[in-house]
Amino acid sequence: MVMIIIGLTGPIGHGKSTFANALKKLEPSSVHLETSLVVADVANAMHGVLTDIPDPYDVVGLNTWLRSLPAILLEHLQVHCTFEQIQLDQAAIEQHPVEYQKLIMHVENLKRNPQLAKQQISHYNKETYRPFLQWLGGYLVQRVSQTIWFDQIIRQIHSAGTKGYKLCIVGGLRFPSDETAIRSAGGIIMKVYRPTHLQNDMLDPTERERDNIKADCTIMSNGTFEDVNRCAAQILKDLRQNGLENLYQTAQSYIPTQTAEQKA
Repeated sequence: MVMIIIGLTGPIGHGKSTFANALKKLEPSSVHLETSLVVADVANAMHGVLTDIPDPYDVVGLNTWLRSLPAILLEHLQVHCTFEQIQLDQAAIEQHPVEYQKLIMHVENLKRNPQLAKQQISHYNKETYRPFLQWLGGYLVQRVSQTIWFDQIIRQIHSAGTKGYKLCIVGGLRFPSDETAIRSAGGIIMKVYRPTHLQNDMLDPTERERDNIKADCTIMSNGTFEDVNRCAAQILKDLRQNGLENLYQTAQSYIPTQTAEQKA
C-alpha cells in the first residue's frame, strides 16, 4: 500500500494539531512531521553555542552569535551557506523592523531568563519559543533557500515510506514552496480553518505567505473533539477510496461536495 501523505496548512491555533492527532489515532502506522520541529533542531543548536547572550539591539553582538549558523545548517540540514548570506544588516532592520521584532523579543526573553537557552525546544514547549522559531524559519527561507526546511521534511517523508508507514502527516505549511514540495512527494494539501477564531501574526512573513497555498480541501473546524474525530475518519475513508471532497465541516462530520474525480 502506498503511503498517504497529507500536508496541513491553516492559521495558528485553528486546529491543525487536533486534526493531526485525530488522524494518528485512526491509523496507528502513521508519522507526524512538523516544520517547526525541524526549525527547533537548528534553534537548539544555536542555543547550544551561545556563551554570552547579546544585547537584543546590538547588531554586532547578534551577528557574533549568528556566525555559528552556517556550520549548524550544514550539520543538521546538509545546507551550504556563508555568513554573508545570513548576517544582520542595521539598515535593513531599520527599514523593515517588523521582520526582526521576533528575534529581538526572543533575545530579550533570554536576557530575563537565561535558562530558556538551556532547555531543549520540543513539541511540548515550542509555544514558549514561537517568536524565535517564526523569525528563524522565515529569515532563512528569505536568505538561504525557499525550501530549506522542507528539503529536510521530504527526506523524513522518504524515510517513513521505506519503514512501511501507511500515513504521513506534515504540519506547518506556510509557503507556496512548501506546497510544491509536498505535491512533488505525492501528497495532498488540506487547510484547517476555524471560522470563529481570529488569525494571529498576519504581519509575520511566515503567516503572510500562507494564504497563497492552494488546498485540495478545506476542513471547517467548527465542532467538538468528537466531531473532529468523526470528520477525520470520514476524510481518511474518502482518501483511501480516492473520493476526497472539497469541503468538510467537523460539526456535520462532512458536507458532500463535488469530488476531484467528478470535476474531471
